[in-house]
Amino acid sequence: MNDIGAAGNAVHGRRRIRVPLAVVGVLIVLLAAEAVFAKSQPDGTAVVPDTVIGFGFDQRATVQVGEDWVLDSASSDIDSRLVLVHGDVVVQLSSVTVPAATSPEELWQGLDRLLDIQRRQGVDVRLDAPTGYENAAGTAGLQGDLQLGDRSGQAYVLPDADRTTAVEAQVLAPAGTGDSEMAAAADLIDSIAFEEAS
Repeated sequence: MNDIGAAGNAVHGRRRIRVPLAVVGVLIVLLAAEAVFAKSQPDGTAVVPDTVIGFGFDQRATVQVGEDWVLDSASSDIDSRLVLVHGDVVVQLSSVTVPAATSPEELWQGLDRLLDIQRRQGVDVRLDAPTGYENAAGTAGLQGDLQLGDRSGQAYVLPDADRTTAVEAQVLAPAGTGDSEMAAAADLIDSIAFEEAS
């Protein structure tokens, strides 16, 4: 009689253990999925549309950010570089101070030398010969095709009027990126301007 009662309790006991273990298993899977999703997102904050951000030396370079952009705060430094993400598109804007009257062609050569660091690390890098470029804000410089690993897009060098400060921009995205994301990046580049030195 006692043996039958004990066996009954053992069966019910196993059922009681299995239910909580299944719940714990589901929670672990959900937490792991959340961690993977969090790692896939840029470490940053959404930027309010139409925000104008000053960056670089004395924050003289400015860019106007449209809708759905995220500022990658871990990779950005307001004194030198902004990294903005829109879906699969990454735009890096670097402010550089150069000797007076540095030409856009010299800036392009400097950008190519900077990319040599990644070439030496085994990254497939291609920077094509540049052509003249002027954005909607009236900032003139050079642009050319850029490939960095499995991402491709455009590179830009845009000096200020005195040619003592410049913005080097890289717009990169994987193959098959949507037209709307690339158009958003083009709008961002179109807004780059320089404030007058005080």
